[in-house]
Amino acid sequence: MGFNGDIVVVRGARPLSEFAPHVDTAAHPARTMWESPDGWTTTHVRHEDDPYAFERPWLEALAAKADSPVLVCWVFETHVAHVQGVSEAGAWEAWLNPGEAAAHLAMGRLELEAARTGADVFDASGELRRPERYAQLRDEVGEVLDRARPKVVNAAVRWARTAGRAAAAEAVDLVLARNQGESGLYVFGLLADRLGVGPR
Repeated sequence: MGFNGDIVVVRGARPLSEFAPHVDTAAHPARTMWESPDGWTTTHVRHEDDPYAFERPWLEALAAKADSPVLVCWVFETHVAHVQGVSEAGAWEAWLNPGEAAAHLAMGRLELEAARTGADVFDASGELRRPERYAQLRDEVGEVLDRARPKVVNAAVRWARTAGRAAAAEAVDLVLARNQGESGLYVFGLLADRLGVGPR
């Protein structure tokens, strides 16, 4: 089984379990991944149950209690990674490994369409019943992610600024566009580095 769970980056919240619910419990065991000399801590929280606990309200509550910008990356299926950032500059989100993300999101849409009609997504041999529709959805989602990237880059740079870091938009863009089949954990490490809160 590959890497799964949430990677939580926040300043001054040590240990994270004292600042955020659901952390370092039986359902959500936690371990510190890296720390910076100026107080930033990165924690991996694995999910044995309820992986959706760490969505926007959870981030906003943590940011308020820690008085810090918060960056969270949810990694699942090893390569699919969803990033959320919250700070005084606002909230933003991004999908890393856009090819993997488009495939994942397209499958979700295909399953919703099938649920509305009562049809099966796969046949008895495990093959997609509507591969052309899946390919269409995947391409549509990929185009949406591509069009959204400039706004996401600008939001990420603003997040870094509120964190007291200087981030170069071009460097952030290169990471968000990166599509080389790498693990979500690895690509998030690159993004965290470009935003100035990565391992040192």
